[in-house]
Amino acid sequence: MNYVVKAINKVRLIVSSAKKRRSLRSEYERYFALHPNAAFLLLTPEHGNLGDQAIALAETTLLKEIGIDYYEITGKALKSISKARAFSAMNGFPIIMNGGGYLGTIWPSSEKTFRNIIEANPDSTIIMLPNTIYYDDSETGRSDFKKSKEVYNAHKSLYLYAREQTSYDIMKDAYANVKLIPDIVLSFVPKCSSVKRSGCVTCLRSDREKTLTDVQAAALNDQISELFGDNVLHSDMISERSSIPVSEREAVLQQKFEQFASAELVITDRLHGMIFAAITNTPCIVLGSMSHKVRGCYEWIKDLDYIRFVDNVSDIAEAFRSIPNTEHKFDNSHLAHYYDELKQDLKQLILGE
Repeated sequence: MNYVVKAINKVRLIVSSAKKRRSLRSEYERYFALHPNAAFLLLTPEHGNLGDQAIALAETTLLKEIGIDYYEITGKALKSISKARAFSAMNGFPIIMNGGGYLGTIWPSSEKTFRNIIEANPDSTIIMLPNTIYYDDSETGRSDFKKSKEVYNAHKSLYLYAREQTSYDIMKDAYANVKLIPDIVLSFVPKCSSVKRSGCVTCLRSDREKTLTDVQAAALNDQISELFGDNVLHSDMISERSSIPVSEREAVLQQKFEQFASAELVITDRLHGMIFAAITNTPCIVLGSMSHKVRGCYEWIKDLDYIRFVDNVSDIAEAFRSIPNTEHKFDNSHLAHYYDELKQDLKQLILGE
């Protein structure tokens, strides 16, 4: 009897999935008929990680600048499409994957989603915006990387961008079409209110990429107290809001930019904590994290005299005192040719220019 029930449920799933694919395909065809210069933008965030939100904002800003319309499908919305086995409804249309740091074993669900999208859309041009790749050195990590190489390399029109040198070296050795482009948020310069800077903002990891021990955290707090007393705000790159709708993305990010722009110093081990400090002209001391992405992306901005990378929390006070006590200005002109190359690639791959 159980076999009969399972067979009936399987048939129902097949029918339901086919219906969902037809419905989505019709919706997509209508959109692309009205917007011929368009692409899907997939896996953008609704969650509270403000670094991920900033990546999406910088991406959509860039796409608008070069005249590419986009049909945005967030990670949350993709889950329902995945559940319905309907990724293939996008087949044949250009697909842009949201950038970030999720290729590999740290965030395996996102890696799996990307693989499934690649397999379901063999006739689409697929572009992965600047990302970090990290597979741990274990049997599982090696097996996952082997699977990814098989899936990625089977696709005839897949283009990958690494956002730092280590990821580029790994990707270039594994995949066909790979380029090195800085984290997309470094192309975005927010406008912040001009206020007198005061105190310190800490912005430290508390998730699976956390590396600070309790002893190190205590030593860090001692350093901060020495410099700022109790004029310290313990913040994070995770919003207090668990969900941020696309329509509110920019407003929520602006609040964070303003918070950084009002600080005398930001101390962070988060990649976008460092980048937010850079683009808001805020002195920052950066600590390393689990993957190579923070130090790797620091290389893009290491010449900014107000951003300092330290290996030991005991060096924080000395590093802060070494930052020139002047007004700072973010300069990304040395990165412009990378973003120009990305824009030209997108125009060619999506617009045919």
